[in-house]
Amino acid sequence: MTVQMTPNTSTRSLAKNRRLLAFVAAVIGSIFPAFAMAANPFTTGATGLSADTLAMLTPVAGIAVMVVGVLALFGKIHWMWLVGTIVGIVLLFGSDQIVTWIRGLFGV
Repeated sequence: MTVQMTPNTSTRSLAKNRRLLAFVAAVIGSIFPAFAMAANPFTTGATGLSADTLAMLTPVAGIAVMVVGVLALFGKIHWMWLVGTIVGIVLLFGSDQIVTWIRGLFGV
């Protein structure tokens, strides 16, 4: 004897409502592209946080290069740690310029 389980009618109606809502959102987004490409409300805050973080990390980065350089000089760590530290700092502080350069390459 097999028992067939059928979904509850409330579950079916909930799934149907979700699909309808997704369809309506897609139609509104395609008709009014301004709604689909709305500005991010966190852009200003994220930019400020990024600038503050970079301002705090600037002296730390200089000290880190000096410490890693001295440790490499005395043979406590491998020289590639110094190279990796410098490359990481360049990527951290030059990220805006790198992104602008790559976007310029692809015309975005």
